[in-house]
Amino acid sequence: MTGVLVTRPEPGAAETEAALKTLGYRPVMAPLLTIQPVPGPPLDLTAFDAVAVTSANGLRELAARSAERALPLYAVGERTAALARELGFREVYAAGGDVISLSRLLSGRGPRVLHLSGEDVAGELSPADVVVTRITVYRAVPVDDLPDAAVTALRDGQVAYVALFSPRTASVFVRLAQKAGLSAPTGGLTALCISAAVARAAQGFGFGETRVAVQPDAASLLALLPAVKGS
Repeated sequence: MTGVLVTRPEPGAAETEAALKTLGYRPVMAPLLTIQPVPGPPLDLTAFDAVAVTSANGLRELAARSAERALPLYAVGERTAALARELGFREVYAAGGDVISLSRLLSGRGPRVLHLSGEDVAGELSPADVVVTRITVYRAVPVDDLPDAAVTALRDGQVAYVALFSPRTASVFVRLAQKAGLSAPTGGLTALCISAAVARAAQGFGFGETRVAVQPDAASLLALLPAVKGS
């Protein structure tokens, strides 16, 4: 069974692990970031006309810190929007999966929008005719070393693919692989990247092939894998 190294942090890692098994692949789990809340008081949304979230992690912090569910919520993509509906938000809009499309969706929807984000952002929201206030509610902390199982799998050729879900994760993977003395094996190793920015961040490892998802979401990334006979 072909192995896929999964670098995604929890809680998304477990979802990807289950999806890979369904597709007939053997996941090797190596979350390289841990998501930690940034401490802060309960969120006061009374000064805002809408809320924007650029990740499911920001959405979870919103749900944990505020009981408000009626304010319009703008999500970066459909998966985050679906989670928002599950959490009880009543007016939810989904962008196309990136900051640019979310900015377009927000244009003219203000004038005051609260953006909940992590410490590392792919880009600032810049919708027309809207004042955006950004609050950092979580951080992604890198692990110190690649897990032993990941090092063994990479060194022994047990995986053919490495799934990379963010530029930060990709850069951490390259750094920790070099720290462990690893290099791309003869015959190549394929990087599965959720976006072109992720592919650029992964360049330092020397992947034999790099594939980029057509949409910046987990389903599109997994669609880069060839079908397994009998799965």
